[in-house]
Amino acid sequence: MKNRSCILLAGAKAARRVREEGLHQGQFSTLVGASGGPKWLVISQLDRVLMGAFFKGRSEPIATLGSSIGSFRNMCYAMENPLAALERLEYGYIHQNYGDTKPTPAEITATGGAILQEVLGESGAREVVENPLWQSHFVTARGRGPLASEKRAILAPALFTSALVNAVSRHSLKAFWERVVFHSRAQATVKFGNLSTANAPLTPENVREVVLASGSIPLVMAGVRNPAGAPLGNYRDGGITDYHFDLRFSHPRGLVLYPHFFPFMVPGWFDKGLSWRRVRGDAMMSTLLIAPSPGFVEQLPFGKIPDRNDFYKMPSDERVRYWKKVVEMSRQVADDFYEIWQTGRVADHLIEVGSDDLPHKLQQVGAA
Repeated sequence: MKNRSCILLAGAKAARRVREEGLHQGQFSTLVGASGGPKWLVISQLDRVLMGAFFKGRSEPIATLGSSIGSFRNMCYAMENPLAALERLEYGYIHQNYGDTKPTPAEITATGGAILQEVLGESGAREVVENPLWQSHFVTARGRGPLASEKRAILAPALFTSALVNAVSRHSLKAFWERVVFHSRAQATVKFGNLSTANAPLTPENVREVVLASGSIPLVMAGVRNPAGAPLGNYRDGGITDYHFDLRFSHPRGLVLYPHFFPFMVPGWFDKGLSWRRVRGDAMMSTLLIAPSPGFVEQLPFGKIPDRNDFYKMPSDERVRYWKKVVEMSRQVADDFYEIWQTGRVADHLIEVGSDDLPHKLQQVGAA
């Protein structure tokens, strides 16, 4: 078996079905998109294969669940021409330019809104809401008390406090944040049983502001106040509650497909430095995760996947070249997945993860 640029991790139920049936789109009822900002560029080519080939001709409804950049990507899946929408998103995202000075939250927010408007065009919002097959669920976080403020002197200490309390117990987030899920169907088809959660309707009037809110990182961007049709409040990045998702949500019967930039998952934004909070194998029971291999990532420029720090560490023209190169190289990830799928040899490349061995399996992957 040749070295691959992508790896496939599967929970027990997903692995069993794939081994018995091969890999086909009909197995999946849910598609997940994680937070991560520029990290998504390493799987933008994989999105193209999924949109343009794997899910081509889809006739059964599929629920999509996204936070932050995952919402941006999943929005494209639900548009009439998803590949063209993804091209517009990728171009606008890569070519953000704030000059030589550090941009203000208002400037970054305005740029994000302009990118979304360019992607959606005149009819995109309605396409997303009225798509009968791609049923969108965009996750936002509504701040409670001082976390609704835009004043740094108030917001920063409140963020720090919620992070500290989260380190003790993730369940404590409900005292600080409410997860608000905007969905395009009359009833949400993806439902959460943990943390404080509310549901709100996705409408043509609020798609742009909801997706923008889903990616509005506190202190980096301004929140979105009072999206149309939602409870009053200031809405921020859905990654606060669901950075990579803990996968313990109810969804339509079927498997979950998770194109991801990492071969591991961190539940919430404040859990990034808490290694014991990584999502364990039992939560992946019905999930197939596709990610770039550690060996592939080592070959990227600077040996890493793009991240937000690139905005501050590189001149704009250097960052743009770097991000374009990553997108170009990531075609290999997409090509490898396509070949594995088309040859019917998915079982040969599948890494099954059990109830408690995901960290061990990932160490094996990293050492390969």
